[in-house]
Amino acid sequence: MKALPLFRILLVALGLIGFCRSRLLAAEPAVPPVRLDERIILVAPTETTREDREIILWQGRVKSALAAEKPSCGSFERLGWAYVAKARRTLDAGYYKLAEKTADAMDGRFGVTDEALLLRGSVDHNLHRFVEAETVARLLVARRGLAFDYALLSDALMEQGKLAESVAACQKMMALKPGVDAYSRAANLRWLTGDLPGAIVAMEAAVGAGSPLDATNTAWTLTRLSGYYLQAGRQEDALRVAESAERLASDYPPALLAQGRAFLALGRPSAAVVPLERAERLNPLPEYQWWLADALRAGGDEVAATRMEADIRARGEAADPRTYSLFLATRHENTADSIRLATAELSIRGDVLTQDALSWAREANGDHAGAAAAMQHALSAGTQDARIFLHAGEIALSSGNEASARKYFDEARKYAGTLTPSEKGLLDSRLRRQATTPTLQPG
Repeated sequence: MKALPLFRILLVALGLIGFCRSRLLAAEPAVPPVRLDERIILVAPTETTREDREIILWQGRVKSALAAEKPSCGSFERLGWAYVAKARRTLDAGYYKLAEKTADAMDGRFGVTDEALLLRGSVDHNLHRFVEAETVARLLVARRGLAFDYALLSDALMEQGKLAESVAACQKMMALKPGVDAYSRAANLRWLTGDLPGAIVAMEAAVGAGSPLDATNTAWTLTRLSGYYLQAGRQEDALRVAESAERLASDYPPALLAQGRAFLALGRPSAAVVPLERAERLNPLPEYQWWLADALRAGGDEVAATRMEADIRARGEAADPRTYSLFLATRHENTADSIRLATAELSIRGDVLTQDALSWAREANGDHAGAAAAMQHALSAGTQDARIFLHAGEIALSSGNEASARKYFDEARKYAGTLTPSEKGLLDSRLRRQATTPTLQPG
């Protein structure tokens, strides 16, 4: 039985005021200066990880300052970022909600400060409220223009598909504070604009600039580097850095996923199942479950693969609409739902990956013209991505443009190590037909 994520618990707790009151008043009595709406951020964690100890430390500092009737904005701020660090480590969105509640408390006690704005903007970004994050970032840039303000602005713009503006903001950040945060953002933007070698160089620089004291952030950069190596056909290097990320931050779901993907690219599905099962237990999102289902099937366990796919269908829409849309379109199931989910996601984020999801959903639903139109947007940035090229090839094939289909399938082959086994199976079938027949027929 999987434990409920903190996010779900908080949705109930924050929505039922009576419950919050009785639950929190039953806890260890808070000092009188603590306001009722602050008590939820001062409930001590029950775990003992490094991130939890950091939360407890700053909760204590906040309580001590309040008891002395000398509330400190800085202590609240550090508590908020401790919650953000816990969210990044666990991928549990509930901790972002606690960070947001901390920003609310800062507003209530100290007015609207730049520190609370940056914390709130980070929460907005991580909860996919990208327009709100951009608004906060632009305000901060206008008020003070620090490196982290430009980082937030670059992130929010990138997610909305505003790549030129995102690059400009990232360059401002790089000029102000070169380092792991700037290098990793530059790497992602280089990848999105089709410069895989440049992305690798920048992410290697990010890894080199990382600190063991910030294990989660360094593990994240290693995980991203693993993906770039995989795309470049460097499967052994991809596995090596993914394992390094896992040693640095044990049970970190993205690192476990990266290991599983590398094992699959190396043709070792049974080895891939082990880290993928751990990743899925820790983070049961559609992306993790899809990779695990494909690994199980590739290893011959059809029963477990089918069971995992049933779980994707049961929870995918609520957990990750974009990936679930891609899954449905790839499986040719509930294609109307696939379009609905991708369209809704596009209203939030306008990046090339969401455009690709919409084009693929339209293709699965038989709307070849609509699929082609959305695919032009997905291809517009020059992103060198096997999934986008595979989808573009299928769309071109359905439209009777065999020459374009051949070109896209050949491009997808260059980066095929990043595809799920089921996607790679589709690509392989197209490549075999391309090699044995003068023309391709959609199937």
